[in-house]
Amino acid sequence: MTLPTLYFSRPASVLPEKAMDNDEVLSIVREQFTGPASEWDGVEQTIRYVFDRCNTKTRYLDQSTTLSPGEFASQAAIACLEQNGVAASDLDLLVYGGIARDNFEPATAAEVAGRIGARPLHATDVTCACAGLIEAMHTVAGYFALHPEMKTALICSGELTRDRITYDMGSLQDVAVFAAGLTLGNAATALLVSREPLAGGSARLEGIFHKTLCEHYGLCKTPVDGHFTSKSKELFALSVHVPPAIREMLGDLGWSSEEVDHYAFHQPSEAVLERVFTELGARPQACVHTHSLFGNTASTAWALALEYRLEHGTVEPGDKIVMASAAAGFTIVGAAAVWEG
Repeated sequence: MTLPTLYFSRPASVLPEKAMDNDEVLSIVREQFTGPASEWDGVEQTIRYVFDRCNTKTRYLDQSTTLSPGEFASQAAIACLEQNGVAASDLDLLVYGGIARDNFEPATAAEVAGRIGARPLHATDVTCACAGLIEAMHTVAGYFALHPEMKTALICSGELTRDRITYDMGSLQDVAVFAAGLTLGNAATALLVSREPLAGGSARLEGIFHKTLCEHYGLCKTPVDGHFTSKSKELFALSVHVPPAIREMLGDLGWSSEEVDHYAFHQPSEAVLERVFTELGARPQACVHTHSLFGNTASTAWALALEYRLEHGTVEPGDKIVMASAAAGFTIVGAAAVWEG
């Protein structure tokens, strides 16, 4: 299937009011520590080592017990629509790509559409761990290729961790699987996807890919009724598969990794990203690092990185942008675009 001509807007993101630094997070872990007092120093040092390797400094965590992921995503959706002068009634398709959801049914996309006042439209969810928001863009491309009457879509995600993070770490064995959760942050993001350039600035989608190495599905999980766990050492080792996948997409486009102007990737760890960028041969000034600012915000992380570059960097018309996310599964997704301004 040929990729239709599509443009996506600059992301519109919403963060919770409460920012937490590492010491605040560690104080919660200390309060809930149930192991022998003699083991606390080792637990704390190991967690601090994780923070240091990832360059985790700040994350935003929502304190509300009533805010739903759909409502959170709706806040970003409204901001995105306003930013681009688009009415909710103009949307033909809405895809929710977040991990967080309150209900098995209805689709969180339906909740978002209802909250923003969209007219009858196609509304569906994409569940693909931290790759979900880019996969939502992939889904839109498929819909638009099949439905020429569709003109405008919105993709969004509202990542809230709530009780999915455990602070109860009684041993170094607990730290090994639960510490990655302490680097997580909350964020909501929305982007418009259209057949025409958007008023608030947009990029033309040039390519998109998806690859799942499903034999590694058990390394990172969030059970329906449990806590987030990640065998981070084994999971991060799989990052060696990311550069070849990106290079394959770039080769199909006739691009080299050195000529890409901006890399907005998922942000699980700055050390891991540095390794990926070095292997990819990316120019250092092209690589966006935002983990220290927001933590790992799951499916929204690459969008926050792109938004940060648009706000604080120099993005010129004609610049080449690559977005990518590696996620539990083990799934690698990516997209390439040219900024239109």
